[in-house]
Amino acid sequence: MTQIILNSAIAILIAAASLATATAVLRSEDRAMQKVPVRVKARRHPKG
Repeated sequence: MTQIILNSAIAILIAAASLATATAVLRSEDRAMQKVPVRVKARRHPKG
């Protein structure tokens, strides 16, 4: 009986950790999708 309770507790902890990781990944993707302004240097045409 004790082993069943321990296994259940471990399963719940693993599920909670997986859910927390998935939530963190989804939140970081939202930040990564924001556009960041980038300056591009003008290209000089070679003399020819």
